[in-house]
Amino acid sequence: MHKKLPYWLVALLLVVVVAIVAVTYLAVTRLGRTTVTATFPTAVGVAPGTDVRILGVTVGSVDEVTPMGDTVEVKLHVNRGVEIPADAKAVQVTPSVVPDRNVQLVPAYSGGPTMESGAHIPIERTATPVEVDRLYKSLEDLTEALGPEGANAEGSVDRFITASADTLGGNGAALGRSLDELSVAATTLADSSQDISETVVNLQSFVTMLAQNDAQVREFNTQMATFNNTVAGQREDLQGALAELSYALADVARLVRDNQDLIRTNADKLASLSQITADQRGDLEEILKTAPLALANLISAYDAESGTLAMRPNIPEKQNPAGVLCTLMKLGRLNPGNQMFQELDNLRRADITACEDLAPIRNQELRASNPDLPLGILAGEMKQSIPVPGTVQGNYGWPMTPASEGGR
Repeated sequence: MHKKLPYWLVALLLVVVVAIVAVTYLAVTRLGRTTVTATFPTAVGVAPGTDVRILGVTVGSVDEVTPMGDTVEVKLHVNRGVEIPADAKAVQVTPSVVPDRNVQLVPAYSGGPTMESGAHIPIERTATPVEVDRLYKSLEDLTEALGPEGANAEGSVDRFITASADTLGGNGAALGRSLDELSVAATTLADSSQDISETVVNLQSFVTMLAQNDAQVREFNTQMATFNNTVAGQREDLQGALAELSYALADVARLVRDNQDLIRTNADKLASLSQITADQRGDLEEILKTAPLALANLISAYDAESGTLAMRPNIPEKQNPAGVLCTLMKLGRLNPGNQMFQELDNLRRADITACEDLAPIRNQELRASNPDLPLGILAGEMKQSIPVPGTVQGNYGWPMTPASEGGR
């Protein structure tokens, strides 16, 4: 008969094993890491756990963020085996509008001395992105500087525009020579007239969108008229400039004549670019309509006291993951306007339609087999949709007698 070990001895052995495992894990994960301290002027969006990257690849994380008066001291570490140049810099990078930042160490190591663990990167070798409130304040300062209380307080901007307009008068001869030289260059461009005509037709869609913003176009024309009046006052200087321009255009004409093939190739590419612009007319129009509202919402979401944006992403595709896979089958979305991709989509139309028809069934199967998917995937239909009893007229509460009053 073997004697059983006492319970206290078994518990002691378990504690020793756990301690050995913990010490081994810490030694393996922390041994050889490079710890660096960097001083930044600000650290908005940087917190313990923030990624540390080199060339966009995560190589460590931030361990501690400590305010030091007018500066912030960030303690970070780099994983074992990753070498850093001794004179490396630390830069805060914002990959998106929402300030979820990371710390980049630049440049990547390519030889020479390496940074030792415990090194310090001074504030002279660190950089932070410009905050939204500072950018907005700069635009406000620029507007005030050019307004009636700034540079135009005594009409200086108005006089400049008037002088420029006067300068344009009486320079017909110089302008004529410039036009003659420009016509030589236009002759070369005429060889690509077919591509240019297609470009103009495709740009018509873009011009149509501009017509819908007639008020802004009128304001631009008014400002240009004021500018011309200012330029007229500098007519003598402008006359000399136009004379020099005529000689420069002669050189341009020769350059165009000597590079006809290259210019023709560029015109062909411009035709393809304008075709893509025409195909994306709906998207461009939507951007012009929603961009002002999005910018206003961004400014309203900014909290100047904490230096953060009160925003969260809303990704509707999370409620239809099977539909996202069907969308990836549409190759035409990868390169709009490409005839080959459009033909491939037409050939696979039946498969795409079948995939879209089966998408709801696949989503139900995925939700049934994985009821607790992360990031809110397929969680929209699981939200409460039945009114709480007693909150809606006609929807009565529980009709039974409460247990406190003798009910079951």
